[in-house]
Amino acid sequence: MNRSKIHKNDNAARAAWMYYIYKMNQDEIAKTMGISRQRAQRLISLAVNENLVNFKINHSIVSCQELSLELKKKFNLMNVDVAPNVSNKIDKLDGIVNLASKTIDTFLMAKKPMNLIFGSGLILSKVADKLSPVTCLQHKIVSNIGNHGPDGLEPPYFVLGRISQNVESNFFPFTVPIYSSSKEVQKFFLNYLPVKKTIKLIKNFDACFVTIGGFASKKTAGLLRDSLIDDDKYHLMKSKGVVGQINGVCFDENGKIIKNIDNYIPMSILPDANLKKPVIAFAGGSDRVLAIKAALNGRLVNGLITDEVTAEKLL
Repeated sequence: MNRSKIHKNDNAARAAWMYYIYKMNQDEIAKTMGISRQRAQRLISLAVNENLVNFKINHSIVSCQELSLELKKKFNLMNVDVAPNVSNKIDKLDGIVNLASKTIDTFLMAKKPMNLIFGSGLILSKVADKLSPVTCLQHKIVSNIGNHGPDGLEPPYFVLGRISQNVESNFFPFTVPIYSSSKEVQKFFLNYLPVKKTIKLIKNFDACFVTIGGFASKKTAGLLRDSLIDDDKYHLMKSKGVVGQINGVCFDENGKIIKNIDNYIPMSILPDANLKKPVIAFAGGSDRVLAIKAALNGRLVNGLITDEVTAEKLL
């Protein structure tokens, strides 16, 4: 390094020290060093560019950013966001819900017309309640899960109705049961013209948002909790290797969809996560780690918004 550059770096280091350590402004630095304000500004920039200054942010958000990058690399994901740990007094889902609502808000506010596909679940229902009020008639808001359970009632966490409370857009429900009991019943519903139109929108999606349901225990199995299946069906599914589900579509520990379950044929249509369009899951919790990891490995989704503890367990 020549003497001129050494001298310049020395001055840059001095300027950076005064700016970052002594908290002096650029006018004060210029006066102290006997240079112009513009020269002081250039020296501070030079100190950063020459790696004379190293920044360290002491905040949990830094570890979350690192976890996001590691998850993205490990599972080859398009979108990853990790919410920091929260105190016991706060709902542990709140971090995921806040990040998820901001993500969806971004899509809703886009000017380009899009087919935005929504699944169902507890987290998504909380997200729907937090969405910013917006008019986006350029979009089509589409459900890819049936809008009634075996008892004919709307599922507890059906999302489309909640979204419509804050968002003015074009809504397309999937007017089929969540699952059918036979191939014949499934074929009957899927041949219904309005359903065919909805399926076309789902297959031509621009972004899709889902949750991942666990199957680790009866207490945490959403299908059982919401009375969509009974105890016998739950145990049968467990015996078939089910570790999780997305919109009622069950899969094993490798993320392979399990189709042969007695009298249980899910009607939901999962968009193809290999099309390089965002299929983002909002999921977290120790009881769902196995299900989330399986869904990521099976490429059922290509994006994830989760919490810090879950992210660490996935790596």
